[in-house]
Amino acid sequence: MTQFTLTRQTGVSLIELMVSMVISLILILGVVSIYVTSKRSYSLQDGVSRAQENVRFSMDILLHDLRMAGYPKNNVNLSEPIVVAATSTYDGGGNASDAISLQFESATDCLGQPTPANSCGSKNCAVNKYSVDASNNLVCLGNGGATPDVIAEGILNMQILYGLDTDTPADGLANKYVKWSSILATERDKIVSVRIGLLSKTTTEAASTTVSKGYQVLDQGVAVTDNRIHNVYVNTVVLRNRL
Repeated sequence: MTQFTLTRQTGVSLIELMVSMVISLILILGVVSIYVTSKRSYSLQDGVSRAQENVRFSMDILLHDLRMAGYPKNNVNLSEPIVVAATSTYDGGGNASDAISLQFESATDCLGQPTPANSCGSKNCAVNKYSVDASNNLVCLGNGGATPDVIAEGILNMQILYGLDTDTPADGLANKYVKWSSILATERDKIVSVRIGLLSKTTTEAASTTVSKGYQVLDQGVAVTDNRIHNVYVNTVVLRNRL
């Protein structure tokens, strides 16, 4: 006859079960913490990259038009590559941004709209006005459009200085850089270069609390209170059609 041996059935005690659950919770919390940290780091890096891309694009657009300003050279109708008008070129003052209007021969303006016929004698000229709007966007108003269009976002402030060649005879090199309001009407033909400073910010938050900081953008101190990352970029362009 076959004999069977009976064994006592064993299981997990309540204490062992609770210990297992605590260990599992710790592991889950660790995984969640790593995920949250990684996601925050990615968002921060992505925001910084986008801010750098926006300010580079802004600079490229501005530098292109500055190099084109006054084209073609020695055209009597383009004697003012930087358009002189009270509402076109001005100093913002304080924390406010400056603006600038640039003129050159072109079939289209900064918005891609056709420029007015015969606006420069028998030629078509673009007059592109660049400024920073209340939403911290670099915008441009072309003479072929009715409203400004956004060029790039995340531009907190723009400051502009003008290089004057005060030598006699002129050598084409700037001796000093000043604000537009400091330039006399009789000195405008001495402007040989333009220096632009842009203060950028990330479009995504970088911290949970706001911080007050001050940034030097060319000759202007700019106070900022927010939770973003900021950088200042400066470039100087020679008005080659003036030389």
